[in-house]
Amino acid sequence: PTADDLERFRQLVVNVTLATDIMDKELKELRNQRWERAFSKKDGKNAPSREDMNRKATIVMEHLIQASDVAHTMQHWHVYRKWNERLFEEVMEAYESGRN
Repeated sequence: PTADDLERFRQLVVNVTLATDIMDKELKELRNQRWERAFSKKDGKNAPSREDMNRKATIVMEHLIQASDVAHTMQHWHVYRKWNERLFEEVMEAYESGRN
């Protein structure tokens, strides 16, 4: 991968991670603006550019991650608890080993 590819991947990971913050009104507004920019109709332009396609893919991924982050709470209590315990253990282990 090129340096540009790595930077694009890094930004994608940051964006989809931040998408899980559903309480931040500013982030929600920014996501909504990016959605509008990505999916608004463009006059006189037939084929979308690579940049347009990347923008669309990124914003769709952000919304999918956000939906899955919220939807996991709708699982059966035992499944929800099992996965949240595993997450807690992983985060605690990372903290204790200095990977905070």
